[in-house]
Amino acid sequence: MGEIEGELEKRRRELAIISDFNICDVYKMFTNLDSVKKGIDADDLYRTITENLGMEITKDEVHMIFFTLDKNGDGFLDRDETATSFMPREIEYAKILN
Repeated sequence: MGEIEGELEKRRRELAIISDFNICDVYKMFTNLDSVKKGIDADDLYRTITENLGMEITKDEVHMIFFTLDKNGDGFLDRDETATSFMPREIEYAKILN
């Protein structure tokens, strides 16, 4: 598990230094803009990962990821939860992203 977390942190740092990367666009990418839902649900996450990002992942894997990120347990990832999931842990990189 530590290896996976290390890889995720590496990817967060890489995203932080991309000049046109921002959390607002990430949130829009994962949500259906026509939807009246109050955030990203597990189906949105699965659809975006498989269709938009072209990655192979099972629904079970998506649910494990989703419920790890859904800190308040309401079944949706709101903007704050989405931002937290993409925010690098290292302060220097987090400042760049902010």
